Amino acid sequence: MNPFNRKKKKISERKKVNQKIGKILLITAIYFIVFQVTALFAGIVMMNGNGSNASIAAIEKSGVPYFIAVACGLLVVIAVSSPRLRRKIFTETNVKMTPIAFVCLLAVMMSGQVVASLYGSLLERLVNLIGYSVTAQMQAASAHSQTFSMLVYASLIGPLSEEIVFRGFLLRTLEPYGQKFAIIVSAYMFGLYHANLFQSPFAFLLGLILGYTAQTYGLKWSFALHVFNNFVLGDFMLFILRNVPTHQAETISGMILLFGGLLGISFLWNKRDEIKDWLEKHRIKKTYLKDTFLGRYNVIITIAVFILACMGLEKL
Repeated sequence: MNPFNRKKKKISERKKVNQKIGKILLITAIYFIVFQVTALFAGIVMMNGNGSNASIAAIEKSGVPYFIAVACGLLVVIAVSSPRLRRKIFTETNVKMTPIAFVCLLAVMMSGQVVASLYGSLLERLVNLIGYSVTAQMQAASAHSQTFSMLVYASLIGPLSEEIVFRGFLLRTLEPYGQKFAIIVSAYMFGLYHANLFQSPFAFLLGLILGYTAQTYGLKWSFALHVFNNFVLGDFMLFILRNVPTHQAETISGMILLFGGLLGISFLWNKRDEIKDWLEKHRIKKTYLKDTFLGRYNVIITIAVFILACMGLEKL
């Protein structure tokens, strides 16, 4: 094959890969739109024409609209997934999860929360410079469940559906282009679709950990970590500290996260050579990341969700 034909073939193959990845990202965008629209519509139906502030507040605290949204969103993913892919999503790996490994992954996850706290303080100062505040988004990201239905959604149904979509469908469909590539892109979309300027970066970091966990140990373990983050570090901790004065409760929860975070950083430091070897072993083709993140599908999706997230900012 002459150089011209070889170059032409490479361009053609690159174009096909870009189209496949673009379609995969488009499916996640459809899932996101269906989820948001269904949750909104379900909430309107539940109000039954009663648009009072009390009725709206009650719907916002309920997890029922999200139950319906999850079902509709998953139908989108199921409809485009082949039987082989569905089986692959829940396939067990040959690597056994140990208690020590699980605790280490939890600690690394908590170190991400420490980073997110520092980021939140910096973000608030930056948006204050242009006359806005991100406090409302921070409160929404850290708010505890006020109804049983919301507790079930936030602690179980939400994590399960997100693991199926992002560490199941998205991660597994991207794996043919590289394990590290699949983890990064799935984590990016996971963070982006939180549509929260404060929460999205932490969700991205969490997505990296959950993606690695799902690839290495299986989906049930990434689900377990996700539940721990949402339930144990969220509602359960608030429940335990419910009778403690607010200032003291914040201090205690902060110290727990700081201890776990420092433990996670220590673990990463001690494992730095192994992590470096893993990164070297799973190198990504330069064109994959460039074409994916600068591709028209991802650019449009990112801009649209970013605008949606900015709409949640409040004026000072």
